[in-house]
Amino acid sequence: MYLKTVFIRFYKSFNDDFLRKNDNRVKPKAWERVGEGFYPYIEVPLENRITTIVGANESGKSHLLSAIEKAITGRKIERSDFCRYSPFFTVKQNELKYPDFGTEWANLSKLEEASIRKIIEVPENVTFERFFMFRSNIDRLTIYLPEKGDYRPYRIGEEQSIELQALLPAILKIESNVALPSSVPIKKLVELGQEDYLGGRRFELLDREQRSKIVDALDVFSDNPGLITKVRYLWGGGDREEIDREAVESLKSIISAVDEVTFSEKEKQRREKEFDLAYKLICKIAQVDTSALLDLANAVKDGTQGYANGIIEKINRQLSINLNFPNYWVQDRNFCLKVMARDYDLVFTITDRTGTEYSFDERSQGLRYFLSYYIQYRSHESHSSKSEILVMDEPDAYLSSQAQQDLLKIFDLFANPEVGSHLTHPIQVVYVTHSPFLIDKNHAERIRVLKKGNEDEGTRVVKDAAKNHYEPLRSSIGAYVGETTFIGNCNLMVEGLSDQILVAGATSYLRASGAPNLETLDLNQITIVPSGSASHIPYLVYLARGRDVEQPAVIVLLDSDVSGNDARKQLLGKGGQHRRPLLKEQFILQLGDLKKEFHLVLDNVTEDIEIEDIIPLPICVQATRLYLHEFLQLNEAELSFLSEELISGGLPGRTVLDAIQLALSEIPEKNLKINKVGFARNVIQVINEWSSKQDLQDYQSNALKVFEQNFRVLFRKLNIMQRRAQQRLTDERLSQKIERLKKNFNALHPISARREEGIILLDEIEAILESNIENESIREIEAIKGGIQNLRRDYKLDIDMNEAIYDYMGFQMGLERIKYAGLLASQEATTEESQVEENSTGDVAQSQDEQSSLDEANRSDNDQELTQSSEIPATSILNRPRAKNNRGRG
Repeated sequence: MYLKTVFIRFYKSFNDDFLRKNDNRVKPKAWERVGEGFYPYIEVPLENRITTIVGANESGKSHLLSAIEKAITGRKIERSDFCRYSPFFTVKQNELKYPDFGTEWANLSKLEEASIRKIIEVPENVTFERFFMFRSNIDRLTIYLPEKGDYRPYRIGEEQSIELQALLPAILKIESNVALPSSVPIKKLVELGQEDYLGGRRFELLDREQRSKIVDALDVFSDNPGLITKVRYLWGGGDREEIDREAVESLKSIISAVDEVTFSEKEKQRREKEFDLAYKLICKIAQVDTSALLDLANAVKDGTQGYANGIIEKINRQLSINLNFPNYWVQDRNFCLKVMARDYDLVFTITDRTGTEYSFDERSQGLRYFLSYYIQYRSHESHSSKSEILVMDEPDAYLSSQAQQDLLKIFDLFANPEVGSHLTHPIQVVYVTHSPFLIDKNHAERIRVLKKGNEDEGTRVVKDAAKNHYEPLRSSIGAYVGETTFIGNCNLMVEGLSDQILVAGATSYLRASGAPNLETLDLNQITIVPSGSASHIPYLVYLARGRDVEQPAVIVLLDSDVSGNDARKQLLGKGGQHRRPLLKEQFILQLGDLKKEFHLVLDNVTEDIEIEDIIPLPICVQATRLYLHEFLQLNEAELSFLSEELISGGLPGRTVLDAIQLALSEIPEKNLKINKVGFARNVIQVINEWSSKQDLQDYQSNALKVFEQNFRVLFRKLNIMQRRAQQRLTDERLSQKIERLKKNFNALHPISARREEGIILLDEIEAILESNIENESIREIEAIKGGIQNLRRDYKLDIDMNEAIYDYMGFQMGLERIKYAGLLASQEATTEESQVEENSTGDVAQSQDEQSSLDEANRSDNDQELTQSSEIPATSILNRPRAKNNRGRG
């Protein structure tokens, strides 16, 4: 079973449903009465897999999570939780009340249905697939079963309540404020794994901070041997006045560290949770035997370092095999978690993509907390006899935007266990967030928006939030996109907002219907960017890709009309940096390219195919009707003229939207116009409404089938383009290839090298440039080529090639500058740099005659100076402090 709905009344920010209470059309249900009054519960529907709770601060999101737990368990329901602005909040004798909670349970298994039937003694002739359970004023428990359009109550006694509680799902919590510790006492892990283990000395079970305090206190005695004699008076009955205060304070420090008196109860609990997390990682996930850990502790103690190192090596091997963390931490696929033994502890270390090893204290909090969430997922053992519900409050607090996206995968693994997973059944997930990055854009149906009203209205659920926010990816980017909006892993440029709505809406629809991933888009991995029109796309592509070494993945979807053709020409022709194409042809798709694969309304439809043309005509007609009814308030009679036959008659040589507009012109007095955005929004509404109906007519069923086929064809092609575009981002960058050659060269020639060896290196770098000319920025390539030419000239590599390179350290520095030449060339000039360049230009802006005379006067001096300094490279001269220029502004 799963929790389908939670009902809340008079609990903290949840009062009652004031909208339902004031709706005259509503018929009160049995559980909504309080005496003779009508006080409906706030109803929060939940998804059977994952539900995302969002809302402003103080809107009641966290209250909802605690309400779910109280509704299921019946525990920790306090009078202090009662809604303060409820009319029933009072201090009168015999009138004090508790909050009310209810739950609706669905998808019962046969065993669960039989158990419920037995517990509440349901007659055999009564069938049910769901049931409601309400806790009124803490001690009154009632079950309701749907029966003949109404609900039949079953009062639950104390014994029945215990049996029922054993049947309901268990509450599972991921500790969002507990991170993996930087180290853990080895014998603490043994103690957690062996209940009967008593071999750990108190000192060995302390954490590093506590042991450090003890060692520091003992250092006081080591530095002052006389204190030891004075302390003996404590046991020998000497004069206590002679006992040194410093000695007493040191002893107190030792005792307090051992007894943990300096830690609050909350801190002790947190530390125990951290140690338990480390135990789950080492012993449950990595499957390290606690006896091996005990052997490690003894080996460290006895000084048998070789044996200890062997155990550590095997533990790290187990971690590498079983953790599989890089698959879920996409920010660094080379991430590696290791342990090392230090004194009495296992110390956790991290190796990242740079190959550098760090301690936990040197890395971000986000990594530690995400690792904590991942460990809690991997170590969780499914309940043996009943389902579970995972609740988590604001897990985004410590995580970056990318880490939050990674966390969505963890939630999905709970709700949809993979084949061979350690989880034996799906776990329903409910989580609260403030972050847009923790909203799965592929599943708008999961979103529940809470809003707090004014005065006594309390918290309510915004109805149909997912439907109103028809485009789940929608954010405030508007029609024109600034440079900073290109933040997605891959950016799909579309012509307008209507294209964005249709692509995103069709994606959500296909995902909900179970389409394969290759025939939908992942809206968490692709950002749909509406450009305003086809003519704006080339410039936006330039903004995204044309001015920097680091170029994001971009693919483009265009209509096959005149403006789409023009945009394609600009993307493939002139207009890019250094007259290169802005985008390769493999990353540009016009809808006409897929014409033969689409099922279009008419075979002879215009060549100017727009995205609306791949939508079946029955859906177009219904979407137009909905738009005219919603926006222009036309009634059914006024819309009766609009039919498939009327629109089909205008189709030859026209797009679907043009044919619809032609049909609307049949009533000139109304001056009806179809809006592309409104049309797109209603198309998505139509397909969702039709797909949810049980008794579809044949024409509706066929239209949905064609809609799915067409958009699957489109998304299959876009998926291929996306993968190819993103593959280029994972390829080794030019600077990385140069770095690899440079490292090899320096390893072979650490102190000096001959000039011919320098030439070979530069030739290899130039060969890499030539092979990457199609994939890399021209600006980067030209900057690197310029740096190579400077090195050849400055260090005279082509002269006396058997000679050693003069100023070899300077040559190595020059190689390092080549690596970053492209990146430096793409940077915006700072104000200071611009002024220097301007000054330099002003200094040389002299007349040709004056410049010629200066050149003639200085030529002989320069020749002499060059002869004297022929062995000093120009790059070395440039690195020297400049002499002040007395002629210019200095």
